[in-house]
Amino acid sequence: MPMMAISTTPLTKGVTDFFRVKAVNTQPNGLVTISFADDQVMSVQPGGSVETRPAGTAGVYEVAYLDGQVVTFCPDGMRPYPFAFVPRVPNT
Repeated sequence: MPMMAISTTPLTKGVTDFFRVKAVNTQPNGLVTISFADDQVMSVQPGGSVETRPAGTAGVYEVAYLDGQVVTFCPDGMRPYPFAFVPRVPNT
């Protein structure tokens, strides 16, 4: 299975590195959560910093909109934090 990746910082702060992504999990409301290789879920805090939460967590800081190659989190309900999403990374 090809590896997926997501930027470690929002696009507004400049992309410097990527996290490996294990899965994109569609939620009942049509939003998604991002799971890393260790099954932790990506959690974007107000201000755009990234933390992780246990597998299965899908609160307001963990759900996002997936649109092509951009995953947008909106943890405070107002300011969006878009992250670059690479759905297919060649094996290196």
